[in-house]
Amino acid sequence: MNSLNRRKQVVGFVLHLLIGGMMIVAGSPKLLGLAPPEHIERMGLTESIRLVGAGEIVTGILLLIPRTLSLGILMTSSFWGGAICVHMTHGESYLLQSALLVASWVGAYLRNPAALDRQTHSTMAVTTCCH
Repeated sequence: MNSLNRRKQVVGFVLHLLIGGMMIVAGSPKLLGLAPPEHIERMGLTESIRLVGAGEIVTGILLLIPRTLSLGILMTSSFWGGAICVHMTHGESYLLQSALLVASWVGAYLRNPAALDRQTHSTMAVTTCCH
């Protein structure tokens, strides 16, 4: 592997380490019921906040593990998309969540471009084996 590819992988992993670590740290108080109740109430998440916290932690972990990168980026996209929707419905800025969504995809591409191309390989394999 050449040094440029290795640097790209390291940069991608560092991005995911920051994003995944942030998700784990931010999800823990939600899961444990320690999140500020006034903020949770304002967002309308009182009943489901523990589930959101658990999902955030699991998503952060999946994003960091190389074998689960594809699933991790899918779940991360869903999580940030949900966060963007919640902020939009409350008339709040969603710039941070959008930037984290983009950074998640950039990190995935830098770490392993093939992980984002699995559907193409699966389709090609089916086409090749069946003809």
